[in-house]
Amino acid sequence: MELLIIILPYITGGLSGAGITILYNKYKNRIQVMECHYIDEETISKIPTTVEDGELHQNIYSKQFLLKNTTNCDHKTFRVIFEFDITAKIIRNTNITKSGIDRLKSKLLKANEYSVTIQNFNRKDEAKFIFEIANLKNDEINVTEDNCIGFKIKVKDKRVTKSKSKLTHVGKEKINAVS
Repeated sequence: MELLIIILPYITGGLSGAGITILYNKYKNRIQVMECHYIDEETISKIPTTVEDGELHQNIYSKQFLLKNTTNCDHKTFRVIFEFDITAKIIRNTNITKSGIDRLKSKLLKANEYSVTIQNFNRKDEAKFIFEIANLKNDEINVTEDNCIGFKIKVKDKRVTKSKSKLTHVGKEKINAVS
């Protein structure tokens, strides 16, 4: 019995230490959340408009997003994909980071889909994206992360209320479904 009393503190101390280590690792290695704030929307035209290249658009809107690294780690490289309504067409896009304007490697994958590669995105860094979008019908968007490990992007509406908008964040399956 005396041997058990001597050994018991070591056994319980080892078990509690292992338990604390497991809980710490679960907390530290969880999926992080990076926030993408929808910060502004402007109506450029609600009536059919012909642009410089002669193309007719039913409407034109300007939308601004701010991607913030709210995770607890720095990211070497990853891609962000902005996808709008299936009927939409991105007319113009601009990205602004600490290194300057339009310095990120970006391309249009489809008329309604924009992809950008972000490198060396440190904690608390921000990247601003400004889009001019034509032919919006349902005002839907999907923001997705790609080629990354350990975080997800969540879209938050941080606009100062000017007027009610019906922007809806949807999944990739719904945005590609023809209405």
